[in-house]
Amino acid sequence: MLNKIYLEFSDIYQNAKYEVLSCPQIVIAIGENNEHLDKLLMRNGAQTAALLTAWNPEGKKVSQQENLKAMESLELALNEMKLPFLPGMGSDPKGAWKEESYLILGIALDQAESLGRQFQQNAFVWIEIGHGPRLIWP
Repeated sequence: MLNKIYLEFSDIYQNAKYEVLSCPQIVIAIGENNEHLDKLLMRNGAQTAALLTAWNPEGKKVSQQENLKAMESLELALNEMKLPFLPGMGSDPKGAWKEESYLILGIALDQAESLGRQFQQNAFVWIEIGHGPRLIWP
């Protein structure tokens, strides 16, 4: 099943525009080191982060109301885990779609994978200081 999902969404996710809606905004490109992102993590005492959404489970478009409810559930889960997070966005560079997300600071990879599965996400962006962000397929 992963191979089918990977083949269908790999190029889309690889070329998506990812942003942290901080001040100033930080644009994330898969595979490209980002000193602004590294500095943001360091300022917050984190070595890792994940940019994760709860929008459109399994890559299937759902209503705005369903997406907002799913994001509320993700926010509650993050608060229960006591993980700090910042608002983010993932979008098609051509503007065909946009999804709200959270940059979750200091999360462990296994925690991020678990959240990705819980919220039925095909992939999320994994970030480690000093490395280019990469896609993880939970």
